Amino acid sequence: MLGKAARRLDRAVFRPDSLNPDLVSAIALAGPVLAGLVLFRMAAAIFLLLAVAIGGVTHLALRLRRQRPQTSPIIVAIVGVALCGPLASPALAALVALLASVLEVLRSSFWPRSRIHAGVLAYAVVYLGTGGAVAAYTRPGSEQLFPEPIAQWSQFYGGSTHFLEPITLYVGNVAGPVFATSLLAVVIGLAWLWYARRLSLMALLTFLVAGGLISVGLHYDPVFQLVSGPTWFVVGFALCDRRMLPGHPLARPVLALAAGVIGIGLRAAHLYIEALFVTVAVVELTYSVLVLLLEGGVALLRQRFNARRSLAEKGSASA
Repeated sequence: MLGKAARRLDRAVFRPDSLNPDLVSAIALAGPVLAGLVLFRMAAAIFLLLAVAIGGVTHLALRLRRQRPQTSPIIVAIVGVALCGPLASPALAALVALLASVLEVLRSSFWPRSRIHAGVLAYAVVYLGTGGAVAAYTRPGSEQLFPEPIAQWSQFYGGSTHFLEPITLYVGNVAGPVFATSLLAVVIGLAWLWYARRLSLMALLTFLVAGGLISVGLHYDPVFQLVSGPTWFVVGFALCDRRMLPGHPLARPVLALAAGVIGIGLRAAHLYIEALFVTVAVVELTYSVLVLLLEGGVALLRQRFNARRSLAEKGSASA
């Protein structure tokens, strides 16, 4: 028993890329989840239980049917719920978890080649469908509604103003999503993903450069705009995860560039941090649909070409 445990520990420390992909994701999410439990306590605990319970039941149902999704519903449910505000209704958090689990089952069963993070997509659908009710934020230790930093900046300051010190944003002692407020915790999780060879540094750096340039172009403070736990949670765990990225290496920075320009640029329209969440979901969905249509068109042209060639060969043989 001890020998088996030692071998598992050796794999985790020295060969993390050989671990089960869901285990790699779970370890990466441990930091943000722990930070959320410390900062938002009971609300975070309830949301976590809902995500694990709903995702776990879905996962168990699939195992009983001898089906295996590409990603465990538990993982995508936690990612989706992580973006909810701590004052959001538990029913909305449960809806996000349920929708994320169902979308992952459908994606794995009917569209396995798509590059869509079901958790982020589920959050985006619920956010848009409820008019933003799921984004009910508060500062740690308070029970009053309070805007997260980007919304607060957009509503009361604007421009190049930075009213919070970077260290405060980095630690995450601000209003924000329940498991994504602390940039420190998110960075620790992303460092693990990179060590496990799951994080695309090219895509990550492309987003950083794109976000920085669009911020400078709009005369914003790029440090304040980008020192954001929610931003890098979605970028790291959804946009730049190699399991969610296209196989073609050139397509990866293109998606990251689009997400950076659109997601940060929408702040000029007084859209807040949630604009980036929705942007990532739309960019991934759009890319997957375009690839599906392109592959379908190529297959149709090939089929017609083969049919015409077959008719031509039959005609020449009869002659």
